[in-house]
Amino acid sequence: MKKYIPIDMPKDFGFALDGFEQATQNQMKQFIEKAHKEGKWRATEHILFDPNSTEFWAYYTQKALNPIKAPKKGSQLEEKFAPYRKTQFNLEPKGFKEEKSYRMSAVGDLMRGKHADKSKDRIYEAVEDLIFSADCIYGNLESTIALGEPMGITDGFKTGGTPSIGLTRDEYKGLTRHKGRKFDVLQLANNHVMDNGQEGIELNMSVLNQDEISFTGVYENESDSQEVMYTTHNGIKIGWVAHTFSVNFKPIPKDEPWLVDITSFCVEENPDMARIEQQIKNARAEGCDLVIVTPHWGAEWEFFPWPEQMDWARRFAELGADAVIGTHPHVIQPVEIYTPKSDPDKSVPILYSLGNFIPMAGPSYTVLSLVANLKISKGQLNGADRTMVTGLEITPVAFMGEEDDDQIYASIVPLAELNNSNLDPDTQDFVNRINSYADFVIGEDWRK
Repeated sequence: MKKYIPIDMPKDFGFALDGFEQATQNQMKQFIEKAHKEGKWRATEHILFDPNSTEFWAYYTQKALNPIKAPKKGSQLEEKFAPYRKTQFNLEPKGFKEEKSYRMSAVGDLMRGKHADKSKDRIYEAVEDLIFSADCIYGNLESTIALGEPMGITDGFKTGGTPSIGLTRDEYKGLTRHKGRKFDVLQLANNHVMDNGQEGIELNMSVLNQDEISFTGVYENESDSQEVMYTTHNGIKIGWVAHTFSVNFKPIPKDEPWLVDITSFCVEENPDMARIEQQIKNARAEGCDLVIVTPHWGAEWEFFPWPEQMDWARRFAELGADAVIGTHPHVIQPVEIYTPKSDPDKSVPILYSLGNFIPMAGPSYTVLSLVANLKISKGQLNGADRTMVTGLEITPVAFMGEEDDDQIYASIVPLAELNNSNLDPDTQDFVNRINSYADFVIGEDWRK
Protein backbone atom coordinates (compact mmCIF):
# COMPACT_ATOMS: atom_id res chain seq x y z
CA MET A 1 0.00 0.00 0.00
CA LYS A 2 1.28 3.47 -0.87
CA LYS A 3 2.42 5.69 1.97
CA TYR A 4 0.98 9.20 1.70
CA ILE A 5 2.19 12.16 3.74
CA PRO A 6 1.57 15.92 3.62
CA ILE A 7 3.65 17.42 0.85
CA ASP A 8 6.81 19.04 2.21
CA MET A 9 5.81 22.62 1.35
CA PRO A 10 4.99 25.54 3.69
CA LYS A 11 1.84 24.77 5.71
CA ASP A 12 0.80 28.40 5.93
CA PHE A 13 1.36 31.58 3.97
CA GLY A 14 3.32 33.49 6.58
CA PHE A 15 6.24 33.54 4.16
CA ALA A 16 4.18 35.71 1.78
CA LEU A 17 4.16 38.59 4.27
CA ASP A 18 7.94 38.36 4.57
CA GLY A 19 8.22 39.07 0.85
CA PHE A 20 7.19 42.72 1.31
CA GLU A 21 9.44 45.60 2.32
CA GLN A 22 9.38 46.25 6.07
CA ALA A 23 7.52 49.56 5.75
CA THR A 24 4.80 47.90 3.70
CA GLN A 25 4.58 45.04 6.20
CA ASN A 26 4.02 47.54 9.01
CA GLN A 27 1.21 49.25 7.09
CA MET A 28 -0.39 45.90 6.29
CA LYS A 29 -0.32 44.88 9.95
CA GLN A 30 -2.09 48.12 10.85
CA PHE A 31 -4.86 47.34 8.35
CA ILE A 32 -5.19 43.80 9.74
CA GLU A 33 -5.37 45.00 13.36
CA LYS A 34 -7.98 47.60 12.44
CA ALA A 35 -10.09 45.00 10.59
CA HIS A 36 -9.95 42.64 13.57
CA LYS A 37 -11.02 45.37 15.99
CA GLU A 38 -13.97 46.24 13.75
CA GLY A 39 -14.95 42.59 13.28
CA LYS A 40 -14.25 42.66 9.55
CA TRP A 41 -12.64 40.21 7.14
CA ARG A 42 -14.52 37.24 8.58
CA ALA A 43 -16.86 37.23 5.60
CA THR A 44 -16.20 38.16 1.99
CA GLU A 45 -15.48 41.87 1.63
CA HIS A 46 -15.98 43.89 -1.53
CA ILE A 47 -12.30 44.73 -1.97
CA LEU A 48 -11.29 44.96 -5.61
CA PHE A 49 -8.03 43.44 -6.87
CA ASP A 50 -5.49 46.27 -6.76
CA PRO A 51 -1.78 45.45 -6.39
CA ASN A 52 -1.07 49.14 -5.73
CA SER A 53 -3.23 49.09 -2.58
CA THR A 54 -1.67 48.20 0.76
CA GLU A 55 -5.15 47.44 2.12
CA PHE A 56 -5.67 44.91 -0.67
CA TRP A 57 -2.40 43.13 0.17
CA ALA A 58 -3.26 43.14 3.87
CA TYR A 59 -6.61 41.53 3.09
CA TYR A 60 -4.91 39.12 0.67
CA THR A 61 -2.32 37.88 3.17
CA GLN A 62 -4.86 37.65 5.98
CA LYS A 63 -7.09 35.44 3.81
CA ALA A 64 -4.11 33.33 2.82
CA LEU A 65 -3.54 32.55 6.50
CA ASN A 66 -7.24 32.28 7.41
CA PRO A 67 -9.43 31.45 4.38
CA ILE A 68 -12.87 33.03 4.41
CA LYS A 69 -15.79 30.62 4.81
CA ALA A 70 -18.64 33.13 4.96
CA PRO A 71 -20.07 34.81 1.84
CA LYS A 72 -20.85 38.51 1.55
CA LYS A 73 -23.25 39.57 4.26
CA GLY A 74 -26.85 39.56 3.10
CA SER A 75 -26.09 37.55 -0.06
CA GLN A 76 -27.80 34.35 1.20
CA LEU A 77 -25.35 32.31 -0.85
CA GLU A 78 -25.34 29.43 1.65
CA GLU A 79 -29.04 28.90 0.98
CA LYS A 80 -28.69 29.36 -2.77
CA PHE A 81 -25.96 26.74 -3.06
CA ALA A 82 -27.45 24.27 -0.56
CA PRO A 83 -29.32 22.18 -3.21
CA TYR A 84 -26.04 21.57 -5.06
CA ARG A 85 -23.96 20.23 -2.17
CA LYS A 86 -23.48 16.84 -3.79
CA THR A 87 -21.15 15.19 -6.27
CA GLN A 88 -23.35 13.62 -8.96
CA PHE A 89 -25.87 15.37 -11.18
CA ASN A 90 -28.14 13.85 -13.82
CA LEU A 91 -28.70 16.69 -16.31
CA GLU A 92 -30.43 14.76 -19.09
CA PRO A 93 -33.71 16.46 -20.09
CA LYS A 94 -36.92 14.49 -20.17
CA GLY A 95 -37.53 12.93 -23.57
CA PHE A 96 -33.89 13.11 -24.69
CA LYS A 97 -32.85 10.10 -26.79
CA GLU A 98 -29.13 9.59 -26.47
CA GLU A 99 -27.28 8.22 -29.46
CA LYS A 100 -23.68 8.57 -28.30
CA SER A 101 -21.90 9.88 -25.22
CA TYR A 102 -18.48 11.31 -24.48
CA ARG A 103 -16.61 12.48 -21.41
CA MET A 104 -14.71 15.66 -20.68
CA SER A 105 -12.47 15.93 -17.63
CA ALA A 106 -11.61 19.34 -16.17
CA VAL A 107 -9.12 20.25 -13.45
CA GLY A 108 -8.06 23.52 -11.84
CA ASP A 109 -4.78 25.41 -11.60
CA LEU A 110 -1.55 23.62 -12.54
CA MET A 111 1.30 25.36 -10.73
CA ARG A 112 4.87 24.73 -9.70
CA GLY A 113 4.19 22.03 -7.13
CA LYS A 114 7.12 20.49 -5.33
CA HIS A 115 8.56 17.24 -6.76
CA ALA A 116 6.62 17.57 -10.03
CA ASP A 117 9.88 17.46 -11.97
CA LYS A 118 10.76 13.97 -10.73
CA SER A 119 7.20 12.61 -10.54
CA LYS A 120 6.43 12.22 -14.25
CA ASP A 121 4.09 9.24 -14.82
CA ARG A 122 3.58 8.94 -11.02
CA ILE A 123 1.88 12.18 -10.04
CA TYR A 124 -1.41 11.22 -11.74
CA GLU A 125 -1.29 7.47 -11.17
CA ALA A 126 -4.11 7.46 -8.60
CA VAL A 127 -6.36 9.58 -10.86
CA GLU A 128 -5.34 8.31 -14.30
CA ASP A 129 -8.73 6.73 -15.06
CA LEU A 130 -10.58 9.70 -13.58
CA ILE A 131 -8.79 12.13 -15.88
CA PHE A 132 -6.75 10.55 -18.65
CA SER A 133 -9.39 8.16 -19.97
CA ALA A 134 -11.62 11.10 -20.96
CA ASP A 135 -12.23 12.16 -24.56
CA CYS A 136 -11.15 15.71 -23.71
CA ILE A 137 -8.90 16.83 -20.84
CA TYR A 138 -8.84 20.51 -19.80
CA GLY A 139 -6.79 22.39 -17.22
CA ASN A 140 -5.49 25.87 -16.44
CA LEU A 141 -1.71 26.17 -16.88
CA GLU A 142 -1.22 28.76 -14.15
CA SER A 143 2.54 28.32 -13.98
CA THR A 144 3.99 28.80 -17.43
CA ILE A 145 7.44 27.81 -18.64
CA ALA A 146 10.08 30.27 -17.46
CA LEU A 147 12.71 31.70 -19.80
CA GLY A 148 15.49 30.66 -17.44
CA GLU A 149 15.62 29.63 -13.79
CA PRO A 150 12.19 30.42 -12.26
CA MET A 151 12.01 33.23 -9.71
CA GLY A 152 11.10 32.59 -6.09
CA ILE A 153 7.40 33.05 -5.36
CA THR A 154 7.94 36.15 -3.16
CA ASP A 155 10.58 37.84 -5.32
CA GLY A 156 7.94 39.87 -7.13
CA PHE A 157 6.72 41.45 -3.89
CA LYS A 158 10.16 42.91 -3.21
CA THR A 159 10.00 45.00 -6.36
CA GLY A 160 6.46 46.20 -5.66
CA GLY A 161 4.93 43.64 -8.00
CA THR A 162 3.13 40.31 -7.77
CA PRO A 163 4.31 36.70 -7.31
CA SER A 164 6.07 34.94 -10.19
CA ILE A 165 5.50 31.20 -10.47
CA GLY A 166 7.30 29.91 -13.58
CA LEU A 167 8.07 26.27 -14.42
CA THR A 168 11.22 24.50 -15.50
CA ARG A 169 10.93 22.34 -18.62
CA ASP A 170 11.03 19.15 -16.52
CA GLU A 171 8.24 20.44 -14.27
CA TYR A 172 6.15 21.33 -17.32
CA LYS A 173 6.59 17.82 -18.70
CA GLY A 174 5.66 16.26 -15.36
CA LEU A 175 2.47 18.31 -15.11
CA THR A 176 1.11 18.08 -18.64
CA ARG A 177 1.31 14.38 -19.54
CA HIS A 178 0.90 10.91 -18.13
CA LYS A 179 2.01 7.59 -19.62
CA GLY A 180 1.65 8.63 -23.24
CA ARG A 181 -1.48 10.78 -22.78
CA LYS A 182 -1.43 14.53 -22.31
CA PHE A 183 -3.82 17.38 -21.66
CA ASP A 184 -5.83 18.26 -24.75
CA VAL A 185 -6.61 21.87 -23.83
CA LEU A 186 -4.67 24.17 -21.50
CA GLN A 187 -5.84 27.65 -20.61
CA LEU A 188 -3.19 30.35 -20.75
CA ALA A 189 -5.51 33.27 -20.02
CA ASN A 190 -4.61 33.69 -16.36
CA ASN A 191 -2.93 36.31 -14.21
CA HIS A 192 0.53 34.72 -14.47
CA VAL A 193 0.75 34.31 -18.23
CA MET A 194 2.81 37.53 -18.56
CA ASP A 195 5.20 36.73 -15.70
CA ASN A 196 8.00 36.55 -18.29
CA GLY A 197 6.63 39.21 -20.59
CA GLN A 198 5.93 38.91 -24.29
CA GLU A 199 8.89 36.61 -24.84
CA GLY A 200 7.56 34.26 -22.17
CA ILE A 201 4.06 34.03 -23.59
CA GLU A 202 5.46 33.41 -27.08
CA LEU A 203 7.67 30.63 -25.70
CA ASN A 204 4.70 28.91 -24.08
CA MET A 205 2.55 29.11 -27.19
CA SER A 206 5.43 27.66 -29.21
CA VAL A 207 6.01 24.75 -26.81
CA LEU A 208 2.30 23.89 -26.63
CA ASN A 209 2.09 23.96 -30.42
CA GLN A 210 5.06 21.59 -30.62
CA ASP A 211 3.41 19.29 -28.09
CA GLU A 212 0.08 19.45 -29.97
CA ILE A 213 -1.75 20.80 -26.93
CA SER A 214 -4.41 23.39 -27.73
CA PHE A 215 -4.27 26.62 -25.72
CA THR A 216 -7.02 29.10 -24.98
CA GLY A 217 -7.34 32.78 -24.16
CA VAL A 218 -4.12 33.96 -25.84
CA TYR A 219 -3.32 34.48 -29.50
CA GLU A 220 -0.35 34.28 -31.84
CA ASN A 221 -1.66 37.01 -34.12
CA GLU A 222 -4.52 39.47 -34.47
CA SER A 223 -6.30 37.35 -37.07
CA ASP A 224 -6.52 34.41 -34.65
CA SER A 225 -7.98 36.68 -31.98
CA GLN A 226 -10.94 37.38 -34.26
CA GLU A 227 -11.66 33.71 -34.92
CA VAL A 228 -13.62 31.21 -32.84
CA MET A 229 -11.28 29.11 -30.72
CA TYR A 230 -12.49 25.52 -30.96
CA THR A 231 -11.21 21.97 -30.58
CA THR A 232 -12.62 18.72 -31.92
CA HIS A 233 -12.74 15.49 -29.94
CA ASN A 234 -14.21 12.34 -31.49
CA GLY A 235 -16.43 14.45 -33.71
CA ILE A 236 -17.55 16.88 -30.97
CA LYS A 237 -16.72 20.51 -31.79
CA ILE A 238 -16.18 22.52 -28.60
CA GLY A 239 -15.92 26.30 -28.66
CA TRP A 240 -13.79 27.82 -25.89
CA VAL A 241 -14.16 31.27 -24.36
CA ALA A 242 -11.30 31.82 -21.89
CA HIS A 243 -10.74 35.14 -20.11
CA THR A 244 -8.63 36.23 -17.16
CA PHE A 245 -9.43 39.02 -14.72
CA SER A 246 -5.90 40.43 -15.12
CA VAL A 247 -2.31 39.67 -16.03
CA ASN A 248 -1.24 41.17 -12.69
CA PHE A 249 -1.07 44.57 -14.37
CA LYS A 250 2.00 43.61 -16.37
CA PRO A 251 2.16 45.54 -19.65
CA ILE A 252 0.58 44.13 -22.79
CA PRO A 253 2.55 45.22 -25.89
CA LYS A 254 0.95 48.37 -27.28
CA ASP A 255 0.97 46.98 -30.81
CA GLU A 256 -0.59 43.67 -29.66
CA PRO A 257 -3.62 44.58 -27.51
CA TRP A 258 -5.27 41.34 -28.68
CA LEU A 259 -2.58 39.12 -27.10
CA VAL A 260 -4.59 38.00 -24.03
CA ASP A 261 -8.35 37.98 -23.43
CA ILE A 262 -8.87 40.09 -20.30
CA THR A 263 -12.17 40.92 -18.63
CA SER A 264 -11.71 42.75 -15.33
CA PHE A 265 -13.78 40.49 -13.03
CA CYS A 266 -13.47 41.79 -9.45
CA VAL A 267 -11.01 44.45 -10.62
CA GLU A 268 -13.57 47.03 -11.78
CA GLU A 269 -17.06 47.58 -10.43
CA ASN A 270 -18.79 46.92 -13.75
CA PRO A 271 -16.50 44.93 -16.05
CA ASP A 272 -17.24 45.06 -19.76
CA MET A 273 -18.55 41.64 -20.82
CA ALA A 274 -19.03 42.57 -24.48
CA ARG A 275 -16.17 40.46 -25.87
CA ILE A 276 -17.15 37.35 -23.91
CA GLU A 277 -20.76 37.73 -24.99
CA GLN A 278 -19.78 38.17 -28.64
CA GLN A 279 -17.42 35.17 -28.51
CA ILE A 280 -20.22 32.96 -27.17
CA LYS A 281 -22.52 34.11 -29.98
CA ASN A 282 -19.78 33.62 -32.59
CA ALA A 283 -19.07 30.08 -31.38
CA ARG A 284 -22.75 29.24 -31.71
CA ALA A 285 -22.90 30.77 -35.18
CA GLU A 286 -19.76 28.83 -36.17
CA GLY A 287 -21.59 25.57 -35.49
CA CYS A 288 -19.87 24.48 -32.29
CA ASP A 289 -21.68 21.56 -30.65
CA LEU A 290 -20.85 22.96 -27.22
CA VAL A 291 -19.58 26.28 -25.89
CA ILE A 292 -17.57 26.26 -22.67
CA VAL A 293 -16.70 29.49 -20.86
CA THR A 294 -13.67 29.27 -18.57
CA PRO A 295 -13.24 32.50 -16.58
CA HIS A 296 -10.12 32.95 -14.47
CA TRP A 297 -11.83 35.00 -11.80
CA GLY A 298 -12.94 35.45 -8.22
CA ALA A 299 -11.32 36.30 -4.90
CA GLU A 300 -8.46 34.18 -3.60
CA TRP A 301 -8.89 32.05 -0.47
CA GLU A 302 -12.63 32.60 -0.28
CA PHE A 303 -14.95 29.59 -0.34
CA PHE A 304 -17.84 31.46 -1.96
CA PRO A 305 -17.92 33.48 -5.18
CA TRP A 306 -19.06 37.07 -5.21
CA PRO A 307 -22.80 37.40 -5.94
CA GLU A 308 -21.85 39.34 -9.07
CA GLN A 309 -20.13 36.23 -10.41
CA MET A 310 -23.41 34.36 -10.25
CA ASP A 311 -25.01 37.09 -12.36
CA TRP A 312 -22.20 36.93 -14.91
CA ALA A 313 -22.21 33.13 -15.15
CA ARG A 314 -25.96 33.00 -15.62
CA ARG A 315 -25.69 35.65 -18.32
CA PHE A 316 -23.18 33.44 -20.16
CA ALA A 317 -25.62 30.53 -19.93
CA GLU A 318 -28.48 32.63 -21.30
CA LEU A 319 -26.34 33.52 -24.32
CA GLY A 320 -25.56 29.89 -25.10
CA ALA A 321 -22.77 28.62 -22.84
CA ASP A 322 -23.17 24.92 -22.04
CA ALA A 323 -20.83 24.99 -19.04
CA VAL A 324 -18.92 27.57 -17.01
CA ILE A 325 -15.70 26.34 -15.40
CA GLY A 326 -13.90 28.78 -13.11
CA THR A 327 -10.36 28.88 -11.76
CA HIS A 328 -8.11 31.21 -9.70
CA PRO A 329 -9.29 31.42 -6.03
CA HIS A 330 -6.80 28.71 -4.86
CA VAL A 331 -9.61 27.01 -2.93
CA ILE A 332 -12.67 25.13 -4.12
CA GLN A 333 -16.03 26.87 -4.43
CA PRO A 334 -19.59 25.58 -4.90
CA VAL A 335 -21.28 24.15 -7.96
CA GLU A 336 -24.54 25.49 -9.37
CA ILE A 337 -26.84 23.96 -11.99
CA TYR A 338 -28.61 26.71 -13.91
CA THR A 339 -31.56 26.34 -16.29
CA PRO A 340 -31.46 29.21 -18.80
CA LYS A 341 -34.72 30.88 -19.69
CA SER A 342 -33.49 31.01 -23.29
CA ASP A 343 -33.29 27.18 -23.43
CA PRO A 344 -35.26 25.58 -20.57
CA ASP A 345 -34.45 22.06 -21.77
CA LYS A 346 -30.80 22.64 -20.93
CA SER A 347 -29.03 22.41 -17.56
CA VAL A 348 -25.79 24.38 -17.39
CA PRO A 349 -23.22 23.33 -14.78
CA ILE A 350 -21.40 26.29 -13.26
CA LEU A 351 -18.26 25.39 -11.34
CA TYR A 352 -17.14 28.61 -9.68
CA SER A 353 -13.68 27.35 -8.73
CA LEU A 354 -12.05 23.95 -9.13
CA GLY A 355 -9.22 24.98 -6.80
CA ASN A 356 -5.50 24.25 -6.99
CA PHE A 357 -4.95 21.00 -8.86
CA ILE A 358 -1.20 21.39 -8.38
CA PRO A 359 -0.53 23.97 -5.61
CA MET A 360 2.64 25.83 -4.65
CA ALA A 361 2.08 25.68 -0.89
CA GLY A 362 0.86 23.03 1.48
CA PRO A 363 -2.03 24.24 3.71
CA SER A 364 -4.93 21.80 3.86
CA TYR A 365 -7.28 24.22 2.12
CA THR A 366 -4.97 24.74 -0.88
CA VAL A 367 -4.04 21.11 -1.58
CA LEU A 368 -7.74 20.26 -2.06
CA SER A 369 -9.26 20.55 -5.53
CA LEU A 370 -12.11 19.18 -7.62
CA VAL A 371 -11.93 17.04 -10.74
CA ALA A 372 -15.05 17.58 -12.83
CA ASN A 373 -16.21 14.97 -15.30
CA LEU A 374 -18.88 16.16 -17.72
CA LYS A 375 -20.95 13.67 -19.68
CA ILE A 376 -21.59 14.99 -23.17
CA SER A 377 -24.35 13.37 -25.22
CA LYS A 378 -25.41 13.55 -28.83
CA GLY A 379 -29.01 12.63 -29.51
CA GLN A 380 -32.53 13.76 -30.26
CA LEU A 381 -34.82 16.04 -28.29
CA ASN A 382 -38.26 16.97 -29.56
CA GLY A 383 -37.29 15.80 -33.04
CA ALA A 384 -34.15 17.95 -33.24
CA ASP A 385 -30.48 16.96 -33.12
CA ARG A 386 -28.89 18.16 -29.87
CA THR A 387 -25.51 17.94 -28.21
CA MET A 388 -25.84 18.55 -24.48
CA VAL A 389 -24.10 18.22 -21.15
CA THR A 390 -26.21 15.45 -19.63
CA GLY A 391 -24.27 14.66 -16.48
CA LEU A 392 -21.72 15.98 -14.01
CA GLU A 393 -19.62 14.16 -11.46
CA ILE A 394 -17.17 15.95 -9.20
CA THR A 395 -14.43 14.20 -7.26
CA PRO A 396 -12.44 15.87 -4.49
CA VAL A 397 -8.72 15.13 -4.71
CA ALA A 398 -5.67 16.16 -2.70
CA PHE A 399 -2.07 16.96 -3.62
CA MET A 400 0.04 14.77 -1.36
CA GLY A 401 3.54 13.47 -0.92
CA GLU A 402 4.19 9.79 -1.59
CA GLU A 403 7.09 8.11 0.20
CA ASP A 404 8.87 5.36 -1.70
CA ASP A 405 12.40 4.05 -1.07
CA ASP A 406 13.44 7.11 0.93
CA GLN A 407 12.24 9.39 -1.86
CA ILE A 408 9.26 11.74 -1.85
CA TYR A 409 7.16 12.08 -4.99
CA ALA A 410 4.14 14.24 -5.74
CA SER A 411 0.78 12.50 -6.06
CA ILE A 412 -2.81 13.55 -6.72
CA VAL A 413 -5.09 11.24 -4.71
CA PRO A 414 -8.90 11.00 -4.60
CA LEU A 415 -9.95 12.09 -1.13
CA ALA A 416 -12.02 8.95 -0.56
CA GLU A 417 -9.03 6.76 -1.39
CA LEU A 418 -6.79 8.84 0.83
CA ASN A 419 -9.13 8.28 3.77
CA ASN A 420 -9.01 4.53 3.20
CA SER A 421 -5.20 4.51 3.27
CA ASN A 422 -3.04 3.51 6.21
CA LEU A 423 -2.08 6.97 7.45
CA ASP A 424 0.09 7.92 10.40
CA PRO A 425 -1.64 10.08 13.07
CA ASP A 426 -0.18 13.39 11.88
CA THR A 427 -1.15 12.71 8.28
CA GLN A 428 -4.63 11.61 9.35
CA ASP A 429 -5.05 14.88 11.23
CA PHE A 430 -3.99 16.79 8.11
CA VAL A 431 -6.38 14.78 5.94
CA ASN A 432 -9.22 15.38 8.41
CA ARG A 433 -8.76 19.10 7.87
CA ILE A 434 -8.93 18.58 4.10
CA ASN A 435 -12.10 16.52 4.61
CA SER A 436 -13.74 19.33 6.55
CA TYR A 437 -13.27 21.79 3.69
CA ALA A 438 -14.63 19.30 1.16
CA ASP A 439 -17.68 18.63 3.35
CA PHE A 440 -18.25 22.36 3.76
CA VAL A 441 -18.35 23.11 0.03
CA ILE A 442 -19.71 19.99 -1.69
CA GLY A 443 -21.35 18.03 1.12
CA GLU A 444 -20.48 14.49 2.19
CA ASP A 445 -21.56 12.45 -0.86
CA TRP A 446 -17.92 11.90 -1.80
CA ARG A 447 -17.46 9.76 1.32
CA LYS A 448 -19.88 7.07 0.09
